Amino acid sequence: MDWKSLAGKLSSFAPIIGTAIGGPAGGIVGAMVAAALGVDESPEAVANELKHNPAAYLKLKKLESDERVKMQEFANDTLKAELLDVQNARANHEHSKMPAIICIVLTAMVAAILAGLMLIPIPAENANTIYMINGQILAAWMASIAYWVGTTRSSAQKTINSMAAK
Repeated sequence: MDWKSLAGKLSSFAPIIGTAIGGPAGGIVGAMVAAALGVDESPEAVANELKHNPAAYLKLKKLESDERVKMQEFANDTLKAELLDVQNARANHEHSKMPAIICIVLTAMVAAILAGLMLIPIPAENANTIYMINGQILAAWMASIAYWVGTTRSSAQKTINSMAAK
């Protein structure tokens, strides 16, 4: 018996543990499960404990619940750190004209690039280089706009999460 063969049984009542134990980190998750049940770190010992001890199911549900809470706390701490970082960056540049100048220059560059792409034929041997440079400038421009409108990865993730919850 291996951890993957135990994954199906665990997934029926502890889906996160079952999925994780069947994946690439199965041995590590299996060791956590065995420790929570107080048995040897082997799939056979875990299966035997589940077969003979109904309280083992409750222990695994508690383990899964505790880990879910820890993961949510970690996500919240990460979000707080990201928001604090953004606030500090904006506070540090509050009286500086440089972010606005960079944004304006990048906007002019993007407009010039778009006009150039529409009006000037690109030689085939230079096309990849031109497209790569244009992509880099466009990415920098998008980041500068995000600075002003307050869009960050964390707010995008919140939007995705709220849409998924509906």
